[in-house]
Amino acid sequence: MLDPDIRRLLDTVFDVPPDSAAPSIEELRAAAEEAPKLLGGEPEIVASIRDLHAPGSAGAIPVRVYRPALAAPLPLVLFAHGGGWVVGSLASHDKLCRILANRLGAVVVAVDYRLAPEHVYPAALDDVEAAWRWARAEARSLGADGERFAVAGDSSGGNLAAALTLRLRAQGAAQPDLQLLLYPALDATCSHASYREFSEGYNLSGAQMAQYWDLYCAGAAPDAPELSPLAAAHLSELPPAVVALAAADVLRDDGREYARRLEAAGVPTRVVDCAGMIHGFLRWTGEVAAAPVWIDAIAAAARELLVSRRV
Repeated sequence: MLDPDIRRLLDTVFDVPPDSAAPSIEELRAAAEEAPKLLGGEPEIVASIRDLHAPGSAGAIPVRVYRPALAAPLPLVLFAHGGGWVVGSLASHDKLCRILANRLGAVVVAVDYRLAPEHVYPAALDDVEAAWRWARAEARSLGADGERFAVAGDSSGGNLAAALTLRLRAQGAAQPDLQLLLYPALDATCSHASYREFSEGYNLSGAQMAQYWDLYCAGAAPDAPELSPLAAAHLSELPPAVVALAAADVLRDDGREYARRLEAAGVPTRVVDCAGMIHGFLRWTGEVAAAPVWIDAIAAAARELLVSRRV
């Protein structure tokens, strides 16, 4: 059963006539920037926000650093925004990053990675990796304790967070202490049952998600693990995970299956199954009363794993 606030949004803000033309990429990008203004509520106060740049192979990568008003030693969380690898920005996820910094009790470093179709796979992942390496090296100057690290992301950003851990494992590089995956996109084949069950009428349609995959993949093999983390041969030796799922979401089964495989591989995993929610709800705290409650549950699970990993 859908949450009443979600049902109201589907009947109003997200109600699109069936004969409407598919929006252009420019229109999708504009809508992504407007969404937090309409649905996100007032931005939470944090102690400081800094706009910086991380060095990348294709040039400087914009990042935004959020520090909460806490005196305790703080972990660092690298955050990749959602938007199908096509839309989204530091601005579109600013309110969510503020909330995460406060709820996680962490320095959050948000990454403004390159977007498709101008920059296709693996450009976004390359930027996230570069930002990760820079943030680890600069952790103390960014206000973190330099001991605990996490990668996080929502939707396509969850894909990038998971893919980063697979890339680091292949390189034999240091892993994060936690991967926080918020309704992640993990399978380019779009073949799970939730794609059919929630194909229409739940904000993110199956067709729209398939289009995002196509724009990002640009002909890459859908079974490449750094593109589709669920295609990885095994998920052992990966960081502990918190996987948050929206109950009525085409991507629900991606996250559910990834969590199952992580657990089977011996990776400590917490699943937060957000009843009554749809894709994208974590950014709608101004209109969905349950959203902050679910954020608190997700953050509590993440904090538990980060505390247990403290050096």
